[in-house]
Amino acid sequence: MGLMKKLSLYIFLVLMFSLFTSYLFAEIKYKTYKKLPCSFNGAKVGTSTILSFKKTPRCKNWTGYPLKRGTSVMVKRGTPVFAITDMKLEYAIDRSAKQRCRKITKVQKKGVCDRPFDDVELMFFDKVQNQILFYHLMDTPFVPGFGKGECERPLEFGMQRYKSYPEYCGGYSKEITKNNFWVKKGDLIGHSGTTGNNSKYDAHIAFSFIINKENLSDKEKKLCDLKVKKNFKLKKCKYNSITCGQCYYAPETRKDIVWENFPSDNPGYYLLPIINKKYYKEIGYLK
Repeated sequence: MGLMKKLSLYIFLVLMFSLFTSYLFAEIKYKTYKKLPCSFNGAKVGTSTILSFKKTPRCKNWTGYPLKRGTSVMVKRGTPVFAITDMKLEYAIDRSAKQRCRKITKVQKKGVCDRPFDDVELMFFDKVQNQILFYHLMDTPFVPGFGKGECERPLEFGMQRYKSYPEYCGGYSKEITKNNFWVKKGDLIGHSGTTGNNSKYDAHIAFSFIINKENLSDKEKKLCDLKVKKNFKLKKCKYNSITCGQCYYAPETRKDIVWENFPSDNPGYYLLPIINKKYYKEIGYLK
């Protein structure tokens, strides 16, 4: 190959590499959002938190069951889910099963089973004592024993409830206990799950805020009280008084926080729970 041809090939390769890296870093540019986007990093916001005292038609919603505590974020099963802020783990519980065949809602037909049924639930406190709820996770690093050995998933949802608790599954991880149950914004908290494979809406996580009443405005306190009174008119709330008596706040309705696409040092900004994997691979965060 002549010198000119080699030089031309070298210039071509340099240009191609420059274009590739420009495209990569353009895709992972730091961004902030005044509202939770309805679509981000391959995830889509779906059915809202039905128990929330605030509603918005901004994101597309489907009918949810009356005691739905979290907004559905549809994303492929097994997708990493990250801590949206610095927060302390209050509890972890695993209600997962190999199937759920009981008729739960009007939408479900009798005899139709959800397989599998992922329902690892995590509850956190943030620094101002609001609670942050995640559920329908496939797993969590905080309790490595969930779904293993003696704690293998039962066949049917609701069976062998004792297997749901960390103390029967080897306890919490050394890492989380060493950190006094605190996780930092951007830490991995688990992987997204599914509630069956019969519908394209099955693969998702659900999350919401339960606001400390002291952090609510007078108007919001009134809205919360009205919602709680309305909830307790439902028959199921007679047996779920703790669930129904909370001030739920759907993530997509909150206007008091700023969202970001990867973690910054700003404690007031909340991280999107599903992030751009290419960025984290680039900095060695994900192997």
